[in-house]
Amino acid sequence: MLLRLLSVTLLMLLATTPLQAQTTPRPFVLPMREAPGVGTWLLGQPYGNTIGAYLRGADWYDAGQRLHFGMDFSMECGSELIAMADGVVMFVDDLGFGSGPHNLLIRHDAAGVIALYGHLLQRPALVPGQQVTQGQVVALSGDPDVTCDSRPHLHLEIRSLDYFTTYNPVEYIEANWHMLASMGSFRYPLFQQDLDNARQWMSIDDQPPVQFGGRALNAYTATYPDWSAGLPPANPPLNRPAAPISDTWTLRRFGYEGCCPGAWWHPTDSTRLYVIDGTPNQRAAVFEWSVIDGAPVNVAGQAPPPILSPDGTHQVERRGDMVGGQIIIRRLADNAEWTVETENTLPAFSPDNTRLLWIINRIGGTLPALTEVWVSDVDGANRRQITVEENISAQWLDAARLLLTRREQLTTAVSIYDTSSGESYLLGAWDWLRGLSIAPGGGRLMFYLVYSDAAGTYAIDTQPGAVAQRLPFFGSWRWRDADSVFYLPFDPAGAYHRLAYYNLATSDQRLLTTDPFLVADGDWSVSADGRRIAFMNALNLTLSLIEESGL
Repeated sequence: MLLRLLSVTLLMLLATTPLQAQTTPRPFVLPMREAPGVGTWLLGQPYGNTIGAYLRGADWYDAGQRLHFGMDFSMECGSELIAMADGVVMFVDDLGFGSGPHNLLIRHDAAGVIALYGHLLQRPALVPGQQVTQGQVVALSGDPDVTCDSRPHLHLEIRSLDYFTTYNPVEYIEANWHMLASMGSFRYPLFQQDLDNARQWMSIDDQPPVQFGGRALNAYTATYPDWSAGLPPANPPLNRPAAPISDTWTLRRFGYEGCCPGAWWHPTDSTRLYVIDGTPNQRAAVFEWSVIDGAPVNVAGQAPPPILSPDGTHQVERRGDMVGGQIIIRRLADNAEWTVETENTLPAFSPDNTRLLWIINRIGGTLPALTEVWVSDVDGANRRQITVEENISAQWLDAARLLLTRREQLTTAVSIYDTSSGESYLLGAWDWLRGLSIAPGGGRLMFYLVYSDAAGTYAIDTQPGAVAQRLPFFGSWRWRDADSVFYLPFDPAGAYHRLAYYNLATSDQRLLTTDPFLVADGDWSVSADGRRIAFMNALNLTLSLIEESGL
């Protein structure tokens, strides 16, 4: 029965019309005077069906069908913004269009649209009816919170000539969008998945027009990831033994056309890969693929996938609703299960499955809001609060230690807390920190800094007294093992991505690929043994693999 279901589902999916990459020339240049980079600007939130719009749709985007009806570019206040094409100024500081504290609207008759520049630093020195030319400086970027140390960015909209419809800026602005999407986004994955239409609006290229005043487009019955229901802290990567790196890597098309964004690896088996897929108006399933066979071999279950421990041996779930439910832990080897008291908040497992961590956000009744960090044994015993404070997050670093981060204005403080000894220490504090990630085993961290002379990529050991070291590259990275990373050099002028390798212990650095590929939407992941990489290739809209030769 399972194989029959798999065969029928695959036939339906293969008949689905895939997205087609755009080849039509686009009329606009990017709206920033400077080129993108770690010290200038990066893509923040894309247009459309973003996770941010799903979470804040009722608060910020209700008028625009609850989608993000513009595109955000993250940059320091005062960055110079330019006209994307010749045009005429229509409005200056008309806050009836939103996007305060200052805005600007320019009409581009040749393209048949109007560009809105929002969250500007000051009133632009332009007047309605004034002609502007492509490349002319027209405004300075600002911050919607009017602080310049909160959320400084440009919010850009492309509107119809009657102002009532917005379009995806990707369709109008000439840029290597998938290169931009690979580095700098506020969060990954980028888009919210509708489990009853699993492929719809899951790429930066594939987003719908927004009609102001229309019905909500993301009122999904079932969705992934379900941030609104609460998710546990992220799992740390399991420790991987270091192995010599091969010099020969090959690229191969792996899936069928249009399938599948968001693929993830089995936590310990590097030959097993999982995807969520399904036909429109039918609940999606989780498919297990064999990289040896190059085909799906199992329907692992209905989507969404379960919440598992780092090694996949334990599962956590909520039975009942968020008010009256219970948190259940299940050991998958024998299906033994038990209830833990976490105030109905989903916990994360330590890498050795002996402890739990959960976070409770006390939103109501306390201003400012406070966050509580709790731990217990895996059976719920020895439950205790680690800290309660503002703007704190936590996740497991290794079997005993927690990584704690606190954001205050532009500064992020990073601390380590040992749950066995109760000792803690400050690792460091940095301005404009982004992309903090934990190495397998928890011995190192990597992050990048923006907007200053210190802008760049950094690594630091997680021991007291460690000093952050600036690394000789900038680009999206994934850990290969405890000592090394794969990365995609950030090259906005390049047509394709390249896969590179860097060893933090030896400073060994090398390029691994020559075949052209382009990672779609910043979506790529490394197998448990560090010898394979799965990604959606924007060049053919197909799940692909880069792997060591001879596997």
